[in-house]
Amino acid sequence: MSVTTALYSCPDDRWRYRGSIAPSRGRSRMSVCCVNMAALCRSIMHLRTLYNLGRKTFDIRLRTGLDWTGVSLYRTRAGTAHTRGESAHDTDGGQSDLLMEFPEPKKLLHSTLSRSLGQSNISQYIQYSCTDGDVKRVTVTLSWPQKIEVEGFGLQKQEAERQAAAAACSKLRELGVLGPRNQLPTQRLAQKSEWTSSLWDDAEEDLNMRHSRDLQQTTSKRMKRATENIEVVEEDPKVLEALAIFSRPKELLARVIQVAKTSKSFNEMLHYRIVGGKVKECELVLHWPEKMSFTARGRHKLEAETRAAALACLRLKELELLDEDNNPLTHAKYNQEVVKEAGERERRPCRLEISDKLKQRIKDFLMQYPLEEEIQKLKIERADQMQSLSLNKVNEEDADEKPVLDAITGKPYHPLNPKEAELLSDSLLRQWETAGPARGVDLPVDTHRESLVKAVEASRVVLVAGETGCGKTTRIPRFLLEGHVRGGAGAHCNILVTQPRRISAVSVAQRVANEMGPNLRPCVGYQVRLESRPPKSSGGSLLFLTVGVLLRKLQSNPWLRGVSHVLVDEVHERDVNTDVLLALLRRALNYNPELRVVLMSASGDTKRIASYFECPVVQIPGFMHPVRQRYLDEVLREMGRPAEMANIQEQDGLTLNLDLVADVIDHIHTCGEPGAVLCFLPGWQDIKALQQKLEAKQSFKLGSQLILPLHSSMSVADQQLVFKRPPEGHRKIVLATNIAETSITIDDIVHVVDLGTQKEQSYDPRTKVSCLDTVWISHSNVIQRRGRAGRCQPGHAYHLFPRKQLDTMTTFPVPEILRTPLESLVVQAKIHSPQSKAVDFLSQVMDSPEPGAVRDAVRTLQEIDVLDSSECLTPLGERVACMSCDPRLGKLLVLSSIFRCVLPMLSVAACLTRDPFQNSLQNRSTVNKVKKALSGSSCSDFLVLIRAVQGWRELHDRHERQEHLDLHSLSRASLRFINGLNESFPVAGLRSFLQLNRTAVSLSETRLQSIR
Repeated sequence: MSVTTALYSCPDDRWRYRGSIAPSRGRSRMSVCCVNMAALCRSIMHLRTLYNLGRKTFDIRLRTGLDWTGVSLYRTRAGTAHTRGESAHDTDGGQSDLLMEFPEPKKLLHSTLSRSLGQSNISQYIQYSCTDGDVKRVTVTLSWPQKIEVEGFGLQKQEAERQAAAAACSKLRELGVLGPRNQLPTQRLAQKSEWTSSLWDDAEEDLNMRHSRDLQQTTSKRMKRATENIEVVEEDPKVLEALAIFSRPKELLARVIQVAKTSKSFNEMLHYRIVGGKVKECELVLHWPEKMSFTARGRHKLEAETRAAALACLRLKELELLDEDNNPLTHAKYNQEVVKEAGERERRPCRLEISDKLKQRIKDFLMQYPLEEEIQKLKIERADQMQSLSLNKVNEEDADEKPVLDAITGKPYHPLNPKEAELLSDSLLRQWETAGPARGVDLPVDTHRESLVKAVEASRVVLVAGETGCGKTTRIPRFLLEGHVRGGAGAHCNILVTQPRRISAVSVAQRVANEMGPNLRPCVGYQVRLESRPPKSSGGSLLFLTVGVLLRKLQSNPWLRGVSHVLVDEVHERDVNTDVLLALLRRALNYNPELRVVLMSASGDTKRIASYFECPVVQIPGFMHPVRQRYLDEVLREMGRPAEMANIQEQDGLTLNLDLVADVIDHIHTCGEPGAVLCFLPGWQDIKALQQKLEAKQSFKLGSQLILPLHSSMSVADQQLVFKRPPEGHRKIVLATNIAETSITIDDIVHVVDLGTQKEQSYDPRTKVSCLDTVWISHSNVIQRRGRAGRCQPGHAYHLFPRKQLDTMTTFPVPEILRTPLESLVVQAKIHSPQSKAVDFLSQVMDSPEPGAVRDAVRTLQEIDVLDSSECLTPLGERVACMSCDPRLGKLLVLSSIFRCVLPMLSVAACLTRDPFQNSLQNRSTVNKVKKALSGSSCSDFLVLIRAVQGWRELHDRHERQEHLDLHSLSRASLRFINGLNESFPVAGLRSFLQLNRTAVSLSETRLQSIR
């Protein structure tokens, strides 16, 4: 007789079972030692599995080589196990029970782990591995709550996976992770260490003891401990009653609405709203037969919605809107009278029957307290309250209007009364008289002072066409202010002067303040992005600012109340902001009769600008020192390399030859006249690459050169270094983009090296792709660059392109509004003119874009919910409009506030504005390695940016920060600029009613640490 002995050992409850099975004439005989009948019934599933695996002696510890008393490891085989000579169908009965208990085991297993761990991605906690063959074997390995390994067999892989998953679900139910009826956990369970300690803290028992144990009591204790960490959903008796009556309440509710409204779309009649964390709370709003609300809680979304729907069905049953079998009535019965009657029953007051004795007691009680006088007093008080509320409502309507802000100080604007204006004007006049004559050298514009002031007084708009170096930028604002002050009207003179770039706004303000002297210096100020030093007070003040800052001021003061003059410098550059500003100024002139506009241009199409405003033009000749021009062929001859001309002509003219540029600068330094060198390059990468090439040259290793980069991404303090003269015996070399082309004067520049190219944004409306390309500059740009060398002394211009290339260049640059995406421009238009269509507003711009391109931009903004169907700003759009960034990035920041990840998204948005890496052609491979290291296993560019910025922000020591920059190839200037943007965005968020507060930021920092 063959005897099969099975040993089952389990570490959780420390019990063993040994049984012997002796098959005899078609039946099995089983004897049990030291185990009661309850334990036998509980373990019959395990014995069946072991019995199906071979009908021979097994010892689990000997087979696996593991001692389960010390290692929490389960290894179970489930599914179709075969011995020699058995078919796949001979052993099907052993697995059917598991699949009956767990019909969808893989889904149940995934849901259990996901709910318990609080994670959607559980790939690290569960693994499936399959062994091919006639019979597939699948092994499922779980790493939580303990290491569990089970196997399943089947003729197909999917069948074997289901068998293994069912066995794993059985193990989880034994551990208490699954409820007795396969209920999922209602919240994330404790950490692994806490789970283990709380679940398996039974005392060690002697495994060799054969005494029986009440397994049912042990299991109930284990289930009790397992549910201690699970949030319990309190059961509402009314909900239980409704669930007992309606088995599928959501389906029934939908059928009722469909029958009643004769429409398949019932979303308008009922709405589910889910809130809460681990325990979900559902609010169901039902709009038929009238608006009703039902609230219920559940362990997950579906359960909460089902319970709320059950309450709604119960209410419909009470209103007799369901038949006896709880089915919908016919459409004929859901008529207006039935619905109306049901609604009236809902609103009908509750009827109470009270006895005559109680009525008399109430009457006697009221007679003791006469209330006629008190009622009369209450009526009088009520009338006074209503009158007060009506007055408050009028005041609130007035308060809803946005306050007008002073364009000089940024504070609420309050016009001066005549007495205050007279006192302030007298004070300003005394200051100017005691200050003495203004400082500064004589400039060509000084001889046209009177004619300029008269022209501005005679015409509300004047275009001043002054050649480079005439002094229009620094002197004309001072002329106008001084004329008003000495005329006794200084209190009413507030002048805004726009500059195209931050460096020019700051440097011109400082120069004008120095020329006016220390007594009048408080009257001059500047305001640029991330930095502001406004005048001391409004009245007799000059404020230099960028065009973007003035556009922001126009949002709170559209008619520029309190401003006497607006001077737009370098109007010929025609960027998008300047074109929008000109359109808004032309509109403001119609509403502010005291406003005057002065447009200043060094070159460009002055006729077109003058015709746009229908204004006179004042010509101011300039004085330029002679500048000797050299083109590429002459430069090569001077350097003794004429043979290279043919090779260079064969190359693409837009391909930068930085080696040639470095050789030209080295030649100037070695053989040229003393004086600073200004080299114009397309972008930041070209500046850094040329700087490295120059520093590698032998003649530059002596340290007699001072190389200074100049780029818009640099801080204002770093930009100001280019204006300082170098030490004696040193030559200053400035490597700049077109930022140095206009508005600023570096007075010691003698040599200008011009490559004739610049970075320019282009936009293809067909593909909706925007690119930053290197393109040839215009003829007017060549003149501007050449003029940088002759401002203060004779100079030299080295144009590193053939002379014939000059003939192919355009006369003036193409306006930026015609070659850029229009989404941000449309948002600006809706801010300044919310009632107008975008096409109508932009048609008023000097060079209006194509209407089709504007409509495409409007559609894009509607797709991202910034504009609604009527082209009005949505609540999201109103918040996005307050941010100085692309609308898509603005939406990103709004959503980051909602999802409480503000700080990482601020870093991403700022980095998309300015690249934090020193990314050039020479170190591109190094930067790629750094990015790969920062991304880790995420392969996310956004996480790279977040970690780069966060790592720099966490360091406060200067040397540690420098090491961080060197190690990760980061740009200090870019990171400082990005950090400034990060600090400015929460302010903008508060202005747009976003919750970008320190709480959200601190939570984001905590989440960021988990990402790192």
